[in-house]
Amino acid sequence: MSEKNGQNALERKLYRSFLLLSALVILLSLGLSLYLDLTRQRNQVDASISGSAAYVSELPSVIAMLKAGYPSPNATRSMDALCDSIADISSAVICDKSGLRFYHTDRQKTGESYVDGEERPILEGAEPYITTGYSTMGMQRRAFHAVRGEDGAIIGFVMVSVFSGVLTARLRNILVLHLAIMAVMLLVSFFLTHAILRFLRRTLMGFRPEELLSRYLRQDEVLGAVAEGLVASDAAGKVLFANPAAQAIFGENTPLVGRSVGELFPDSRQEEVLRTGKAEERRSWIVDGHSVLAGQIPIRERENDAPQGVLTILYDRTEMLHMSDELFGARSMIDALRSYNHEFSNKLHVILGYLETGKTQEAIRFIVNSNLISGQLICQTAEALRVSELCALMIGKMLHAAERGILLTLGENSVCIEQDLLIPVEDMVTVMGNLLENAIEELSSGEHPVREIEFELYCRPDCNLLVCSDTGGGISPQVRQHMFEKGVSTKGAYRGTGLNAVQTVVRRYGGKIDVETEPGEGTSFTVTFTREEAE
Repeated sequence: MSEKNGQNALERKLYRSFLLLSALVILLSLGLSLYLDLTRQRNQVDASISGSAAYVSELPSVIAMLKAGYPSPNATRSMDALCDSIADISSAVICDKSGLRFYHTDRQKTGESYVDGEERPILEGAEPYITTGYSTMGMQRRAFHAVRGEDGAIIGFVMVSVFSGVLTARLRNILVLHLAIMAVMLLVSFFLTHAILRFLRRTLMGFRPEELLSRYLRQDEVLGAVAEGLVASDAAGKVLFANPAAQAIFGENTPLVGRSVGELFPDSRQEEVLRTGKAEERRSWIVDGHSVLAGQIPIRERENDAPQGVLTILYDRTEMLHMSDELFGARSMIDALRSYNHEFSNKLHVILGYLETGKTQEAIRFIVNSNLISGQLICQTAEALRVSELCALMIGKMLHAAERGILLTLGENSVCIEQDLLIPVEDMVTVMGNLLENAIEELSSGEHPVREIEFELYCRPDCNLLVCSDTGGGISPQVRQHMFEKGVSTKGAYRGTGLNAVQTVVRRYGGKIDVETEPGEGTSFTVTFTREEAE
């Protein structure tokens, strides 16, 4: 019952607010209209009596009457017709310069003197004016105008007036009309308020405003409890909403609402989702130092409508990857140590065989070369390369290189996890294995003062980079032009397939391979895969 009362109270509050706003607007508009109408009515009356006084002062019969010094029947008839035809005139007076009345609307006052004193300025040459004065018949608005002879001298004056009662009656009629209009408009606003509330309810899919507010608050709580980051943006790419999980990814001090999606997510497929209307599956992004899986889905009002925006869902997998890395690192390290233990047993058998056959120098050389790779180096490799196949390949190549007296090391900052590989593991093994094998064979084929290979592997969700550098004799210009062709090799027949296989994989996934070489100094191969090209 209390919830229902609360709902009714909110609806009543909206209803009263609409009515109050409507009444306020009506009162302001009608008040302004009333003021303008009253002012216009007064100005109209003033213009009417002033114009009538000016007209009378120019009548030839009036001028002739004042010059003759006695009332004229022609002037009297003209004045009577004028007063009857103009409704704004309550009375009219024509006096000579001494104030003697030659005409008055009230015949009984003709011949008397005008003694109000308001005529003095006009007789002294003042411009026509209007005053408010009191007479025996009540308050009047009076317009004074001088009558001049042919020589321009003032010979009398005209006073035309309207009673204030007439003005009051007109103003009362205007006020009653405005009050009637206000009552009608208030009645219309009453019905419009009901219509607006019904329209609002239909627009809100049948929900009352208080029900929608309650749903919004509950939905806000739900979105706040969702572990995934949610970022909603409009068709222009402007962020409209971001839940607390999304805010936590960027940091509490980084504003999200109002910013551009392209600025927050450089890898966003916003335009593609809006154009095709299809959702983008989860993709690996790096967002403000966090490794996230991001999916983007179109926002539609109805199922078949064009997308009006995009909802970006962010799943922060940083902590999960840390735990996965620790578990995978431990497993890789155990596998590497087992492999190393197996290889160490084999090496002992080789050394024992050399000693049994009396080949002491070969045994010494084999022991020296075996020291090029240590257990610590293997552990570091297992820690950096979290893909079992790649880790095993790297350790195997290290042992193979050590047997030939070559030091093969993994770059200090190298890192790779399986989720960040942009090409299949078996293709990455092809590229990595052939580059390393070519470098080992190059250093094994001749006398080189320094016999070292450095391999670097950097894997990020948007880019994979491999760099293999050796201190061999370099590649001649003649060989470099054809080194990726199948069968081209400086090592003899039935060779020349390694670099061709590397190039095949690079082309298949839209990668790029760069070669830097200098005779007598060495060679460096750089292979790059980016997400857009790989897809």
